[in-house]
Amino acid sequence: MTRTALTAAMILATAGMARSQTISIPPETLPDESYFTANPGVTVNVESGGTIFPDAGDGTFTFNGATVNVMTGGGSGFFTVDHFVEDVTYNIDGGDLIRVKFVGGTGATELNINSGSVERGLWLQGNTACTIDGGAIGSVAGGQAAMIVEDDATCEMNAGDIDTFVVIQDNATFDQTGGTIAGAIQINDDAIVTISGGSSGDDGLMSDIGCVLNITGGTVGDDFVIAKGVANMSAGGMGTNSAILNTSGVDPVFNMTGGALGSDFRAYDGTFNLSGGLVGSGFRLGTPTGDGSGVTMNIVAKSATLDGAPLTLTTTPATVTARGGETLTCVLLDDSVVSFELNESFVSGEDRFRAGAVLTIGTNCVADTNGDGMLSPADFSAWVAAFNAMSAGCDQNGDGVCSPADFSAWVANYNAGC
Repeated sequence: MTRTALTAAMILATAGMARSQTISIPPETLPDESYFTANPGVTVNVESGGTIFPDAGDGTFTFNGATVNVMTGGGSGFFTVDHFVEDVTYNIDGGDLIRVKFVGGTGATELNINSGSVERGLWLQGNTACTIDGGAIGSVAGGQAAMIVEDDATCEMNAGDIDTFVVIQDNATFDQTGGTIAGAIQINDDAIVTISGGSSGDDGLMSDIGCVLNITGGTVGDDFVIAKGVANMSAGGMGTNSAILNTSGVDPVFNMTGGALGSDFRAYDGTFNLSGGLVGSGFRLGTPTGDGSGVTMNIVAKSATLDGAPLTLTTTPATVTARGGETLTCVLLDDSVVSFELNESFVSGEDRFRAGAVLTIGTNCVADTNGDGMLSPADFSAWVAAFNAMSAGCDQNGDGVCSPADFSAWVANYNAGC
């Protein structure tokens, strides 16, 4: 036998002794970590009746690029022990995931929840990327979060149910396009949350100056407090008794260009910029104690009246000092109509605007089509895009329609400046 033939025979014999690159549990069992080190990219199918307990001894089980499919009747993890994993793609397809923590420190870590259940909470960290397309997450002890996304991890929720609150923190990113979160969304430490669909529960909170919340759809529950950071709302809804409210440090900013606020919104601290959307009754500007100072509300409108008398609006905001029960009615940039009763004192069922709170109103610079606060050639490109989409910003002559005449109007508005 030649050396070449002998080598081939040895390889074939070794291959016959080694495990397959696809491991089915049962009847097989999960190999230890060293097996995955020697065999990158293994597929592990955890089928009905099978359960795996990834434990490296040193704290984190590195799967070396393996794919783990947890199918109906299968499971990964145990109720009383945490299992830490990384460099793996986990697919939950009808099975159970129990106290498995996705560290995401080495390699690429991915979790896809399609159906089944995640019990005793879900923890995503590091470079972990998670997609939730179904299933149920939660079954945690009282007072604990159903899901924690932190330390640069990302999560997208398109469907499914989470049975209590979630925490997004430490530069993590969370996008909700659908599904139901029964509890609150708590946003800390430079996290970014975008809500475009689905719903979340009451008592949400933004608590760090680096937090960003974008609401472009969906619904946020009652009593949501923007204590710090920046919130942007262009669509969707926020429940009753929500607030921008800060007890210390850098004040929050709330930019609202669309959507709907529930009743009894409390703008107590920071800056509230309103140019679109609807605001429920019982709106309050300024804290009930003292003179209510420490908050500024800036309204940008197409037109406005005070007790029926038209106001002359310019691009330089004017301060509104009336606090004698007058009614301020505004047509906002998206054509929404909002009205506020300017009561300094409490009147049941009406709005309250404290004397020390700053209220300004102005109109927008219509030629600033991209909304960056300045006029530049980039605004022409933005106008063309608005015209093609027949969207806001196209109507430069105020006739309520997008037509070629708006191009001439845009040129005139641009040349007139702001």
